[in-house]
Amino acid sequence: MRIRLCLQAAPTDPGSWVSLARRAEGTGFAALTVADHPGSGPAPFVALAAAAAATERIELGSYVVNAGAWEPLALANEVATLDVLSGGRAMLGIGAGHTPAEWTMSGRAYPSAGTRVARMVELTEVTRRLLAGETVTFTGEHVRTVDATLTGPTPRQERIPLLVGGNGRRVLSYAAEHADLVGPSGLGRTLPDGHRHEVDWATSRIADKLALVHAVAASAGRRPRLDALVQVLEVTDDPPRSAAILAERLGGVTAEDLLAAPYVLLGTVEGIVAELRRHRDRWGITRFTVREAAMDAAERIIDALAEPAG
Repeated sequence: MRIRLCLQAAPTDPGSWVSLARRAEGTGFAALTVADHPGSGPAPFVALAAAAAATERIELGSYVVNAGAWEPLALANEVATLDVLSGGRAMLGIGAGHTPAEWTMSGRAYPSAGTRVARMVELTEVTRRLLAGETVTFTGEHVRTVDATLTGPTPRQERIPLLVGGNGRRVLSYAAEHADLVGPSGLGRTLPDGHRHEVDWATSRIADKLALVHAVAASAGRRPRLDALVQVLEVTDDPPRSAAILAERLGGVTAEDLLAAPYVLLGTVEGIVAELRRHRDRWGITRFTVREAAMDAAERIIDALAEPAG
């Protein structure tokens, strides 16, 4: 199966954002995505609508919205509007919401991980039903609607692709059973600053999480695509040295694990291409979402992936 690279980025001004969107489309990124961090980042669907006006083919989506910051009708309305404005290129990426301040700034207590996941599941289910044209009355533990309906705008796509991102077993199981794209993040416990994470990149842990995804999907008769969120991409002639430096900075992970993890890509362009193919063959990952800071290197990799093997 073909390997595709996607880009996660954020606008800072109109000119550079339009240029970035056009460049991402022109150089072969499969998708342009925006994260959702209310209070510290851009509004994802506003940014994506601007990108839609400047492009024609590239998929546009959230990666990922914080389920704690949304209600289903508002979220469905944003996604449907983006799908109309983009001519049917919208993707909804959703996660449980790990940043405490994004809950407490709106006057709510920061819930437990289980509660955050439960809310994500309810929000996702109701939002998808609204996007499908249903009138929804729903009484859950965390989400409630009464005769909610999205009479307009009507999405162009019959079914908006869904990406569910995260690293916990319950999130990954739900994603495997319901999502079109499973987005394993490889991120562990949220650190005291409320934004950064411990990493969960030990090879045995990755194998366990992705085996769970494949087992749950197989039991449900499904084959969702996997999209790994790449945290580090560096083109280097000395990947062991780069891995050793990174392992020392992060703590709790070995250089060997970093060199084997799909969330860290270190090496020459040709070496990284070979690594991506190993991740596809070993883990079943066919999409890799990289950060804007790595765009130049990613473009070189896209070019190399397009070249005939051997």
